[in-house]
Amino acid sequence: MKKTFLVYLSLLFIAPCFSQTITKGIESFQLNSTREIKIRLPKSYKKKEDKRYPLILTLDGDYLFDPLVGNVKYFSYWDDMPESIVVGIKQLQTRREDCRYDTNSQMPEYEGKKFYDFIETELIPHLEQNYRIAKFKIIMGHDYTSNFINYFMLKQNPLFQAYINLSPEYAPSMSERIKKTLASSENKIWYYLATASNDVKGLREDILAVNDEISAVEKPNVKYFFNDFEDASHYSLVATGIPKALENIFSIYRPISKKEYKEVISKLEGSPYEYLTEKYKVIEDYLGVYKKVRVNDFVAISSTLEETENWDELEKLGNLARKLYPEHMLGNYFLGTVYEQQGKPKQAMRTYQNGFLLQEISFLTKDIMLQKADRIKEDFGYR
Repeated sequence: MKKTFLVYLSLLFIAPCFSQTITKGIESFQLNSTREIKIRLPKSYKKKEDKRYPLILTLDGDYLFDPLVGNVKYFSYWDDMPESIVVGIKQLQTRREDCRYDTNSQMPEYEGKKFYDFIETELIPHLEQNYRIAKFKIIMGHDYTSNFINYFMLKQNPLFQAYINLSPEYAPSMSERIKKTLASSENKIWYYLATASNDVKGLREDILAVNDEISAVEKPNVKYFFNDFEDASHYSLVATGIPKALENIFSIYRPISKKEYKEVISKLEGSPYEYLTEKYKVIEDYLGVYKKVRVNDFVAISSTLEETENWDELEKLGNLARKLYPEHMLGNYFLGTVYEQQGKPKQAMRTYQNGFLLQEISFLTKDIMLQKADRIKEDFGYR
């Protein structure tokens, strides 16, 4: 009885986790068959009807889908990446034929070409038509399927913007094609590559050689990341490679960290305010998702502006905070500080007093705003 209760209790917790996962068959003219896929929709999908989500498509969905979903849920929970739609293509019986390429041209042929066309002309259009997908798309594969995902990068306007390669079994000419594409492309490309100390020997040697070649490519629009995991195997590297890939690809999305503040923002020669607005512009332009500037990021930028006594930029920051958080006192606090430092005590006092009427946020409380206003009133005898 006790065992039955524990099993039932565990199911209560597990069921909601999978409530957004859909398994469906896609009828394919290209494959002349029905291909089964798994789709994991974000938790907020039904509530936020106007929101669009990046797409992460994984081949080898039979075993890569679940660890990918787990990591996406974890990172998005902590706001280190946007919530995303995850899709896995089942290939248990078909992966060799699906990813087959011609031994001479090393390009997809026969069933491989059909599978490529299935993804490009049937699966992605189906997903875009039926789900709210943003323009940012990622594709992932492991060994043989990892080689295959690179074919999508070779087109002038690639279907995917980011590629997660877990111990790829590269075709003989693929490394040269990758290097040439990355060196000449004007598109923004994120490219992740991983191997391990206990990886398959032949694959590891090829991957290390490819890493040397890609590392030599210096283009601002190419974001390349490489990991060589110590003591991991060809299969266990998947568990560490997926989170590393997501962490790197979505680095621009993450909140400003202590490290970023210390190593980048505090040493900026340019405008900290523009650094902040550009960060969120990149999130919208390249990831295709709107993200309101986080309160903690406002505070980080305000700290460096106060340290450098850059009151003009702090005033811009205050106006932006008022625009994005009109019901909160953040903008009034920044602007009150500016007016104090600019020798405008009456304007500062009134700004703090008006802020007192707004909602508290972050470290700011009504007491702080009142104390600021009262101190000025006392010093200058205002009523």
